[in-house]
Amino acid sequence: MKGILRVGCVAGLVLQLVGCGTFIGRLNDGLSDAQYYRGVDGNLHLLGVRGGGSSGMPAAVICYMMIVCPIITVVSLPIDAALDTVLLPVDYINTL
Repeated sequence: MKGILRVGCVAGLVLQLVGCGTFIGRLNDGLSDAQYYRGVDGNLHLLGVRGGGSSGMPAAVICYMMIVCPIITVVSLPIDAALDTVLLPVDYINTL
């Protein structure tokens, strides 16, 4: 019974940590200016792969200062891509 509880707790924590890029990319003043796949674009901004202007990428600097942030961002990237794929019709309607 303890093993099931431990696995359930770990799975719950993982589910709470993934999908961060989707939430960051879809904020009103989010990191992403992309019309589609905003969550993936938000993750790439957090990793410093995509720079936005001459701001010096403060989000990437803060993310790398917290050692766990890049790891969580890389792990959640496929989940954000799947969520963004599901949300493609919503993004299409919002661009009309």
